[in-house]
Amino acid sequence: MLERQLIHQGGIPIGYFQEDTAVLDSDFWAGEAVHSLAYRGAKLRFEPGLAQKLREEEEKKPLPRKVRLHQIKPQAMPEKKFIPYALLCQQFGGISPEDYQVVFDGQLDTDDLNRLYELFNASVLPKGCTGHRLSVSDVVELYDDTGSKCWYLDEEGFVPVMM
Repeated sequence: MLERQLIHQGGIPIGYFQEDTAVLDSDFWAGEAVHSLAYRGAKLRFEPGLAQKLREEEEKKPLPRKVRLHQIKPQAMPEKKFIPYALLCQQFGGISPEDYQVVFDGQLDTDDLNRLYELFNASVLPKGCTGHRLSVSDVVELYDDTGSKCWYLDEEGFVPVMM
C-alpha cells in the first residue's frame, strides 16, 4: 500500500490527496470535508467505493506503536519546566527521568509526532490522559515489543532524546 495523506470526515477515511487533487468517495460529495476543500479551491475527483477501500487498507496496516506522554511533576524545580532542550542541557545536564510522570500510556490511531501534537493539543484530550495539553518540556515516547524512542518537545518541534 502506498503511503498517502488521507482525508477524514467524522473519523472515517473518505479520500486522499494525489498531487494537487483531492480524490474522494462519491458518497460524500455533499459532506463537510468536500465543502471545505471546494471552498479552499482544491481540485476534486470522485471515485465510488473509495471510503470502503481505504478502510480495508487501514485494517491491513500494522498497529502504530504505543504512546507514553511524560510531563514534569508539579514538585520538580520550576526552572526545569517549559524550557528549550538546549537550555535544559546547558543548565541541568539534560532530562532527569525522576522529574517526570507518565500522564498517558496507550494505543492511539497514529504514532506520527505531528499528529500526536495535534491530538494532545485538542480541546478534548485523548481518553486516559491525566495531564495538560502538550507543551515545551514534555516527552513523547513511542514503544513496542522491540523497544522505545523518546522525543522532547522543544520550541521548534521534537528533539530525539534518551530518557
